[in-house]
Amino acid sequence: MWAIKSCKFGYQGLARGQSAQRERPMNRRGSQKPQRSVSIIGPGNWGSSLAHALRAAGVPLHEVIVPAQSGRSVVSYGKRARALPLTTLGHAQLEADVLWLCVPDAAIAQVTYRLVERVAARGSTLKGQIVVHSSGALSGQVLRAAAHAGASVASVHPVMSFPTRTPVPLQGVPFGIEADAARRRILNTIVRQIGGRPFAIHVSSKALYHVVGMLSSPLLVSHLAAAQQAAELAGLSPRQARRLIEPIARATLDNVFLRGAGKSFSGPIARADVETIRLHLQALEPHPMLAGVYRALALFALDALPSPGKTQVRRLLRSK
Repeated sequence: MWAIKSCKFGYQGLARGQSAQRERPMNRRGSQKPQRSVSIIGPGNWGSSLAHALRAAGVPLHEVIVPAQSGRSVVSYGKRARALPLTTLGHAQLEADVLWLCVPDAAIAQVTYRLVERVAARGSTLKGQIVVHSSGALSGQVLRAAAHAGASVASVHPVMSFPTRTPVPLQGVPFGIEADAARRRILNTIVRQIGGRPFAIHVSSKALYHVVGMLSSPLLVSHLAAAQQAAELAGLSPRQARRLIEPIARATLDNVFLRGAGKSFSGPIARADVETIRLHLQALEPHPMLAGVYRALALFALDALPSPGKTQVRRLLRSK
């Protein structure tokens, strides 16, 4: 993890045997443009998947820059990571066409500042390069230190979950890209090379766009965790709870993406079974957190999905 206030990098020089000469684009009409090169800053869950995808696609990967942590060296990383061109900021040449930050949102501005410091210490700038962050919620403005150093800035956000360092296949994954037209064309090409599906996202829509991902994955996990907790309260073991939930949850997701939400909605709300809903609320009364989840989702269903008897069900859900 990249610390925010203690995001320290080593300054020991270039790693042995590592070459990171940046390929300059060929601008003459009719000449073939070289493939854009990439350096990754941050080998976390997402950065690991990106690094392996770039390697597999044949995209030049100059460096994967890791934080210099007390008591930990580059060679201490796992076998899969050690196959990558790992280095610290002090080792890094930072000459790739695209410098791609894969660090937590709260660390982006500080890591960018340290990157610019490193480049300035060599008497250089970031002119002609693109500095990219991976946040779905923050705009490119968080990279303003890089922009002041001459870089073009952008954001490229994968709409996918990366729960561990194990690389996640990126084939078919949507990528929201915030960039000007020229930089978007370059980044679209890289995203397509690694199997992704790029689309443009306007800065004014980024927060709500990121809400979509939040509801589609982390909060979906939270919802299923609530179902598992309810099953355990009913006396099932964790294993029994998973075996109970998995078939209906998978079938529901399949139905939603095949037929749409409206044609996949069933159960007591869909048939206005007020007495069953009342029993549910009574059973949940000793468990206010679960009761709150149930009420919130049920009230949303009344507004968004087809169901008869909405007034009576809504009155029951809002009663204490």
